[in-house]
This record gives sequence, C-alpha cells and structure tokens, in this order.
Amino acid sequence: MQPLAFTLSKIENLMHQVTFDPLTGRGKIITNTSLVRKEQIEETLAVFHDAITSGLAVCPLIKLEEDGKHVRIYTACSMTIDGVLLKQGIPVRPKGGGLIEVLDREPLRFTDMLMYWATTIDPIDILIAQELTGITGMMRTGNGRILGNLQEVPMLARERIEEVLDHLARVEFTGVLELGEPNMDVLGVPVERDHLGIALVGGTNLAAAALEYGIGIQTESISGLTEVAEMGHIEDIVC
Repeated sequence: MQPLAFTLSKIENLMHQVTFDPLTGRGKIITNTSLVRKEQIEETLAVFHDAITSGLAVCPLIKLEEDGKHVRIYTACSMTIDGVLLKQGIPVRPKGGGLIEVLDREPLRFTDMLMYWATTIDPIDILIAQELTGITGMMRTGNGRILGNLQEVPMLARERIEEVLDHLARVEFTGVLELGEPNMDVLGVPVERDHLGIALVGGTNLAAAALEYGIGIQTESISGLTEVAEMGHIEDIVC
C-alpha cells in the first residue's frame, strides 16, 4: 500500500530542487500546470495577461506545450520564492494556503486557510474546485477574494530576506503581499514565536481567473520544475 504523501513533503522536496538565481536569471523554478483546449488558448492567454498585469502572479513567464487537442501551460508557482530563499541559507517553513480578502486592491486578511502539513491535496486546488474565489471582481473593481499562501521564517533573517526579495523583484519575480513583523500576525494569521510571516500571492490565480470566465481549464498546482530558459514573457507570447 502506497503511504500518504502530505502536501508539505511535496513542497519541501521541490523547494530543495529550485536552482533559479535572480542575479543570473537562470535555473529551474517550481511551476503550476494548466491544460486547456487549443481553441481556447487565445482567450486563456488574454485572461492570464490581465491577471498578471493586475499583480496576481509570481512572474510574467509562461511556457506553452502542445498536447494533442490541448495546450499545456506552465506558470510560476509562488513556492519558487521559498526555494530561492532556502538556497540563500534562509530556512523557510510553508504554513498553508487559502483565500485572501482584498479591498481597494489591498489585501486585508485570510478568510480561509488549509495547513500544508494536514492535507494530501494542495489547499489551493481544493479552493479552486470549490469555486470560492473572486478574482475577476478584484481585477475589475479592486475588491474580491484571491488565492495566497503563508510561510514562516526566523525573524533574525529579515534583513537577508529583504535583500533576496529585492533581487527577485528586479527580474520581475514579485508576488509578496506582506512581509510581517517578528511575532506579529500576517493578514490575520498568527506565526510561531521568534518568526515572521511572508504572505505570497498564489500562482494559480491565473487558472482560477480563467475558470471564472467560463474557460474549461484543468490545473495542478506545485506540479514540477521548469527551466526558466524554456519560458517566455507573457507580453511576447500574447502579442
């Protein structure tokens, strides 16, 4: 009998395999995978583009791969940021994924969260399947419910964390919703003593937005690793 594989184990395994270096722009990142019929690819990419420009993605890089009557789309997973931090010697503990309420384009609080250590299915996949998101509303009006996740890091690493996040931002790897203060809640969720929290936008907001538009898309978050050199900027692909 195959033992249960909890989501946290899968995440940590992939985090240790991230080789992306923001200073060189090379290496492997963790990606989410979406599958859509060929006749819907242009519409899907248009939605992805709008979501990315609305700040709902980790980075603007994607990869397309034909798969019979479908197209497979690889997009950056926010856990890539965890992997980069880990590579820089910063211990990162993924805590959970959930829904974040947004008002006037400002994240307010997690309204729902599932802990990675307690589930064998990625929380983001569960929330997408339950159709609990309000991503298109956020894109149109600035108000809605988006997907995000929370990680904990030692508070003494804050200065180094800020430095790494700055390097990532320079190569368009963003998605940090809030970098918390030591021992303080992040978007309403408490963190462990002597730690601080980092709230990240969920990379699968793109697929969730497509679902809200009625596109028949299948998605799997935290699905594997992709070499950045094989990916292209959304602006180049859409245009």
